[in-house]
Amino acid sequence: MDVRVQVDLSVAPAKTHLAEMRSAADSLTDDRKSVRVSVPEDKPKSMIASFTIPKARQSDVVDKIMRRFALFMEDYQNQTAWFPRKPRKRQSRRSQQSVAQATR
Repeated sequence: MDVRVQVDLSVAPAKTHLAEMRSAADSLTDDRKSVRVSVPEDKPKSMIASFTIPKARQSDVVDKIMRRFALFMEDYQNQTAWFPRKPRKRQSRRSQQSVAQATR
């Protein structure tokens, strides 16, 4: 399952903040290669971590994720977590018709 966490800081992020953000994500992920940390251009005092976790109900994992980032981060002000979904592929009309015919 994909996870995104945005942490707002009271200062501009330094190398230590990036390391803390990566450590928090690394401690939660099921695939360390999936961890990405970035600073959005339009929010210079924020950082976003992207990573994957084992599939679970969002309500079962969101508190753990939020606590972990709050614990790891210095100069932490606020945080937001969300679970983006991969876009579904649209089926062409032809493939929809063939599925409908196959089910008859």
